[in-house]
Amino acid sequence: MNISVKSYANADQESAIKAHVNLTLDNAFVVKNLAVVEGRNGLFVNMPHHKSNEVDENGKAVYKDDAFPLKKDLRDKIQDAAIESYQKGGQEVSFDYSAPEKSKTAEASAKEDARLDEGIGKPSVLKILKDEEPKGTDRPIKITMEEPKKSKGKGAR
Repeated sequence: MNISVKSYANADQESAIKAHVNLTLDNAFVVKNLAVVEGRNGLFVNMPHHKSNEVDENGKAVYKDDAFPLKKDLRDKIQDAAIESYQKGGQEVSFDYSAPEKSKTAEASAKEDARLDEGIGKPSVLKILKDEEPKGTDRPIKITMEEPKKSKGKGAR
């Protein structure tokens, strides 16, 4: 996916918001209202957000993001490109992004292949039992529901 970022300097030079940013995905979809902000630790990018009806424990309004990357590496690349665009006076900055694929271990792949070879489908999938094939459309089909396996790995709840 090709992502391009273009910043527009804020007219108010005293504001913490230094620029507004548009993000374009594959020349087909635009996300507006990202902002380059000067914080205590330098520049960062604020995602598009809105003020909710909620308040925090101090009575301050709670803001919620409207659009945001799901992967940290994508967030970092967007932030770097937006800051670069701002520092280059609004020049458009583009980069290509491909989400890293989750790689299965050889052992996990072998286990999944063995389960499928035994006729055991993935958890929580409806399975039509093959020993009773219906002869006509008015005969019921016997269906069972497999229980999902409990995950014992990292991040299990």
